[in-house]
Amino acid sequence: MNKRFLTSLGISILIVVVYLLIMAPGEKEKQEAMKKNETQIQTEIKELQAKIYDLRSEDTMESIQTEIRNLKQEIMQESANFPSDPGIANFLSEVSTIGESSGLQILLFQPLESSSEGVYEEIPIKIRIRGTYKQVANFFYGIANLNRIVKVQELKITGPINNSGIIMTESDILITTYRMLGGA
Repeated sequence: MNKRFLTSLGISILIVVVYLLIMAPGEKEKQEAMKKNETQIQTEIKELQAKIYDLRSEDTMESIQTEIRNLKQEIMQESANFPSDPGIANFLSEVSTIGESSGLQILLFQPLESSSEGVYEEIPIKIRIRGTYKQVANFFYGIANLNRIVKVQELKITGPINNSGIIMTESDILITTYRMLGGA
């Protein structure tokens, strides 16, 4: 029985030694990888906490408030180009003056029905003009320099028409201007 005990003990010791030689190195690598992963996670947590602190800081809140003030100022400046008063009579007069000073013949000047688009109203105007290409270009240049938003939605140029040696075109134009609703 003593011999069996020693044999069993020897086999057990041999199994433990084989386990330690074969399996233990892999376990050590796993433990090192887990420790490295834990360190990496702790670093990420610290970085996120720093970002949260930065977001809560007074400087960030101040910069956001400054940006909001700047945006409000910008909106106020742009609203000058987006009047709350339709001023359509004045606008029509300006467009007519631009056409005449460009040397164009204004054949049609017809305000169309306006439509509301939320906080603003679209005011379309149909125009038919006759003149040289240069006169038409000068007309568009004048329209682009008005102190309100004007969009050329449609443009149809027909011609050329020979008018006593001067090459003319006829242009059908749909322009749209806008106004703020509710006196904003």
